[in-house]
Amino acid sequence: MTDQPSLEQYAASARMKSRRGFSIIWVVPIAALLIGGWLAIKAINEKGPTISIIFENAAGLEAGKTKIRYRDVEIGQVTEITFVKDTTKVQVNARLIKESEPFLTDTTRFWVVRAEVRAGNVSGLGTILSGAYIEVDPRKDGKHTRVFHGLERPPVVTHGQPGHHFWLHADRLGSLDIGVPVYYRQIQVGKVVSYDFSEDGRQVDIQVFIEAPHHQRVTANTRFWNASGVDISLNAQGLKVDTESVVSIVRGGIAFDLPSDTLSGKEAEENFSF
Repeated sequence: MTDQPSLEQYAASARMKSRRGFSIIWVVPIAALLIGGWLAIKAINEKGPTISIIFENAAGLEAGKTKIRYRDVEIGQVTEITFVKDTTKVQVNARLIKESEPFLTDTTRFWVVRAEVRAGNVSGLGTILSGAYIEVDPRKDGKHTRVFHGLERPPVVTHGQPGHHFWLHADRLGSLDIGVPVYYRQIQVGKVVSYDFSEDGRQVDIQVFIEAPHHQRVTANTRFWNASGVDISLNAQGLKVDTESVVSIVRGGIAFDLPSDTLSGKEAEENFSF
């Protein structure tokens, strides 16, 4: 007569058979959870900064569509347009790419690029079809900030370009404006960058930028003059019309050269005043 297994042996055998291995059905949700977590962390790490730009108005701007560009490369987008607290201006909120963080300083400038025809100068024609966009002149120098006051007029960007800036002091501005050309012997070699009143308010300070290598022609003895308009004279040889260019007639301009029989002298340094 064979020995019958005891009750305890049956119970142990039942327990051993009831154990099951890891089910492959859990692989998919666990993998999905890991991938989702990784994507969330990646999105947070790659998320760029949010900034606010204050403008006088929001003409041509649209939340969710208007782009922010630097040298025709998209670096951000407008996310919201609202008013400042006193409703006198508009606040444009935008998100930029992560790489823009080092350039968010109080010296960085923003302005809106629109189609514009002014004083014979046509600009921003590409925005007629694509719509207005915000251009940026990024700078690393200055204090870090997330709030900017946008420029109402496009500036002349000279940052990073070879050449020199010079200051001209005059009694009046005349027909000059930002962006008008600067000539040397009727060849354009620079532009007017900015202007403002002098500290005592009795003169106008005009900043010009002369491109390299023409800035080397500017010395301490150089003289600048307003080249706007037309000089007409009538003599025995007939009628003589003298002007720097057709552009200077419409928009104005500045010319410079050495006076006759004057030695060139030492080359003028950056921000030299005339």
